Amino acid sequence: MRKLVSLLLALLMIGAMVPAMAEDVYTIDCYWVGNGDNASVREGVEAAINEYIEPLIGAKIVFHIVGWDDWTDKAVNALQSGEKMDMIFTADWREYGIEVSGGLLLALDDLVAQYGEGITSTLPQTFLDGVRVNGKLYGIPTNKELCVPEGFIVNVTAAKAIGWDVVADDPTIKTTADLEPWLEKYKALYPEKYPYVMDGAAGRWVDEPWCPDWAGMENNVIAMKMAANEDGTFDETVYNIFATEEQKAHIELMYKWGEAGYINPENALSTFDYNGTFGRGDFLVFCAPLKGNNIKAAEMYAANATAEFELTEITMQDKYVVTVHSGGSMFGIPVTSKNPEKAMQYINLMHSDATLVNLMLFGKEGVNYTKVNDTQVELISDANWYGVHGGAWTVGNTKLQYVLTSEDPAKNELLQSYANDAVATASLGFRFTKDAVANEIAAVTNIVKEYAPALMSGTVDPADPDLGLDAFNAALEDAGIQTIIDEVNAQYTAWKAAE
Repeated sequence: MRKLVSLLLALLMIGAMVPAMAEDVYTIDCYWVGNGDNASVREGVEAAINEYIEPLIGAKIVFHIVGWDDWTDKAVNALQSGEKMDMIFTADWREYGIEVSGGLLLALDDLVAQYGEGITSTLPQTFLDGVRVNGKLYGIPTNKELCVPEGFIVNVTAAKAIGWDVVADDPTIKTTADLEPWLEKYKALYPEKYPYVMDGAAGRWVDEPWCPDWAGMENNVIAMKMAANEDGTFDETVYNIFATEEQKAHIELMYKWGEAGYINPENALSTFDYNGTFGRGDFLVFCAPLKGNNIKAAEMYAANATAEFELTEITMQDKYVVTVHSGGSMFGIPVTSKNPEKAMQYINLMHSDATLVNLMLFGKEGVNYTKVNDTQVELISDANWYGVHGGAWTVGNTKLQYVLTSEDPAKNELLQSYANDAVATASLGFRFTKDAVANEIAAVTNIVKEYAPALMSGTVDPADPDLGLDAFNAALEDAGIQTIIDEVNAQYTAWKAAE
């Protein structure tokens, strides 16, 4: 009888331990930008990743895939409202500065020192130094390209239809305006389509002179010029770019093209269907940040299952290294994380463990992709995970990634070497701290959102007395843009003196 009682007690104790053991496996909630969630595919990938990482770090992961257009409303607002999350995609060109200044991200220096050996041993110091704010690290950058000039992705199939024998880095296209004869021919052949697709609602132009996202403000409204002068020096003037002759000329060109039907009026909206437009091939040129060697075009093509056309690229800017490129893709750990140690252990694996990197990027072999050789894979279209999430440039260490059969086998080496001959801008490493002019920035941001998208997409006449450039710049002045410029100048002068 005593033996039976002892056995029952032992079984009860074991039963009581099982939930406790299960609770020890922490769930990492990861918010990741992407092209739109596919729950059935995602859940299969999560299961494969969790089977691999649970024995390694005692954790499992759930991905919250949020579309590009919904990112601010759904992911950033969730972060600001205090929702539990352990990892979040962030970037200098998105909300990194706001998230740091708002106290929404943890400083990661101590966590990296304790759990980040795989990060510090593989990620060049340039990346880590480039994303520090007031000396502290709030995001872990992807180990990827460090030089991202703007340019055109050209639909070669459409170009051939209009008699344009386009080649990579076509020497006949030296400025945006040089496209006009081909846009006219495309519109004549396809009157219901729009040949020129901008790079987002912000409407950056591919041969613009400005350092991208220089002060971390809406539409890059305040910036320095990026390109060096002929003597190798840099213009270190801080500009309201919308008050310059360069920006005015481009906006006038966009209005001319908008009136001619070359630009879809919806291109100014945050809800514009970029992926659908690209996947259908309904364009002649697609403005985009490039990575050299036709890599960006190949990545976009692979992420769109419906794409059936040939592509090439025309790089429109010289190669420069600017602050924003070191932080072009990061993961941060929110202050709402219940276990930042586990989150950092996972991020560390993203930089050091090839198995996890490729599970996260491509999914499970035989289910989401087929491995063709040691380094190349083909996607399984019915279970394409690669096209769901944010892309290869958001996943840890690109040196550990497989590449697609449609890509150059040397892609990862080419990404790393592309910046070898790039020139560092005078302002490389400068970060604008916004606290002193927070009210003015909020006011200016609202004004920019009201005026800039329509002007940059050619839907409003720049001479319009109410909505044009003069009205826009007057509203910016009233909102305090000069006060912001003065503060930027003061911080930049102090930063230069300390360098």
